[in-house]
Amino acid sequence: MIRIDSDRSRRTRRRRLLGPRDYGRVMTLEEFEACGERPGYVAELIDGVVHVSPSGKPYHHNWQSAIGFALTEFSRGHPSVFNHVTFDNDVVIPGRPAASRPRPDIAAYRDFRLKESFRRGADWAEFCPVLVVEIISRRRARKDTTRNRQLYWFAGGIAEYWIIDTRPDPAKPALIALARTAGRPEWEERRIGFGEAYRAPSFEGLSINLKDLARGN
Repeated sequence: MIRIDSDRSRRTRRRRLLGPRDYGRVMTLEEFEACGERPGYVAELIDGVVHVSPSGKPYHHNWQSAIGFALTEFSRGHPSVFNHVTFDNDVVIPGRPAASRPRPDIAAYRDFRLKESFRRGADWAEFCPVLVVEIISRRRARKDTTRNRQLYWFAGGIAEYWIIDTRPDPAKPALIALARTAGRPEWEERRIGFGEAYRAPSFEGLSINLKDLARGN
C-alpha cells in the first residue's frame, strides 16, 4: 500500500505556476519564491511586481550555451577574474522600493564562495556577479535594453553588462557592451559588430568574438 502525505499533496496542488496572466501581480519575495513557472515562460520579481516573459527561441539558447561555455573556459585559466559562471541565478538589486531580482541569461562571479553556497538557507543576496549577459530578441528587447540597463547599474558589483542583440539577424548578432567606468554616472556603451573582437576593459585577458563562437557551434 502506498501512503500519500495529504498535507504535502495539498501544498503541491496549491503551488502557483506563474504565467502571462500573473504579469503585474504584486507579491512579496516569500510568495514569489513559493511559486513555479508555467512551461515556456520566465518569471521575475521587479519592485515587488511579477514580470513574465516568454522563454527564448532555439537561437537564444544556442548563443547562451556558446557564450556561457566560452566564459567557463576562460574562468578555468583565469580564476582570479572569474571563479564561477552560471545560467540560473538571481541578481539582487539593492535600494529598490521592493524586492527586485532579475534573472540574467548568464552571470560570471569573481569571488563566488562555493562552500557557502551549499549551506542550507544560502541566498543570492550573498553573491553579486561582476558580469551579466542577456540575449535579446524583438519580443524581449525593452526588458533588457531599458529596464535591466538601469537595474544592473544599481548592483554596484557588476562591472560590465553585455547585451547580445539578435534583432537584426539571429545568426549574426551585435554585442552591446556596457562597462562601469570610474567617475561616470552611467554605463559607458560600445557596440561591437559581428566578427569584431571585444576586449573587456574590466576583465584582464578576456576577449570575445561572436563570429568565432558561431563557428564553434
